[in-house]
Amino acid sequence: MDALTYTHRDLAGLLGVSETTVKSYRSKFPTFLPVAREGKPVRLHPEALAVCRRIRDLFADGLTIIQTADRLRTEFKEYPLNRRLPIAPRQAAVNGPSAGPEAGVAARLETLAQAQGLAWQRMEQLEAEVRNLATLEAASKALVAELLQELRTARAAPQPSIQPAPPPPRPEPEQIAGPAKPEAPAGHLDGPTVVTARKIVTVHGQAGPVASYALGREPRPEPPFAAPARPPAAFLDLPAVIRSDRGEFLGLPGGQSVARLVELLAPRDGDAVSWFEEAPEVWTCVAPLGPALAREVLFERTTTPRGNLVGLIRRLRTLSGSNEAEASPQELQDFFRQMRDQLG
Repeated sequence: MDALTYTHRDLAGLLGVSETTVKSYRSKFPTFLPVAREGKPVRLHPEALAVCRRIRDLFADGLTIIQTADRLRTEFKEYPLNRRLPIAPRQAAVNGPSAGPEAGVAARLETLAQAQGLAWQRMEQLEAEVRNLATLEAASKALVAELLQELRTARAAPQPSIQPAPPPPRPEPEQIAGPAKPEAPAGHLDGPTVVTARKIVTVHGQAGPVASYALGREPRPEPPFAAPARPPAAFLDLPAVIRSDRGEFLGLPGGQSVARLVELLAPRDGDAVSWFEEAPEVWTCVAPLGPALAREVLFERTTTPRGNLVGLIRRLRTLSGSNEAEASPQELQDFFRQMRDQLG
């Protein structure tokens, strides 16, 4: 054994590991194990013994390649790739100029070995990431399957029938100040309930946190907004009509209803129409026509001289932003004539 350098076999014997293991240390951490002298066998710097011993101990503690490299940077000097210690040029000078071509070939081989070591390190990192993704995917599938099973079990369980409680007996005068009414048992919920999933535990593993859930029942929340207003079906089924200048009631072909006229007003791919109750039997329909543009029609339930119930159009407006333009009687008749042409 050279007093200044070590071969792979020397290091293996001193560390109690195989020679292949020492070569793998050098391929994984080439910048911490520079070559001191080219040739066969390759000889490493004296510091290689301490570096390899530290790598062996860190791997035994379960550290990864990246974590081990971070530790080595804090304890040992890191050399650039293809860096040779001064002993190498001195040895080349002793051997003479004839060693130049052989040293160049050895240097290229060493560069290839170091590149192979870096590729090996990247492959191990990619394999670790793939394992983590696979573990996370398996945990997610298991959690979803568990939630689905609990939900099916909750749906399949028979719901207890609620029987109306009998009226309490009328207390006698001396029993009015009797014992207080017992409180409801803990967890009892009045009114409709919904099944919810609550997180109860989070387990941290190599793939990251994995959450487990349990099903429970909570009171059904009240809707944030009331249901939109809408005229009754009897109102929507009334024949849509207008009054002519002579006071005659003019309807659509076939006595089409208010609902049918509203369908013609609303765009096919636009927003739905809105209804507003102005008074009993009086409704306003707002049909959007485009951005900041809408048409407003006021219908009123009335009776014709012949005793027929109809939905009379009292007003027609065009809303554009904050501006309102109300149609004149002639414009209203023109609008109704267009509706008749579409249905004719």
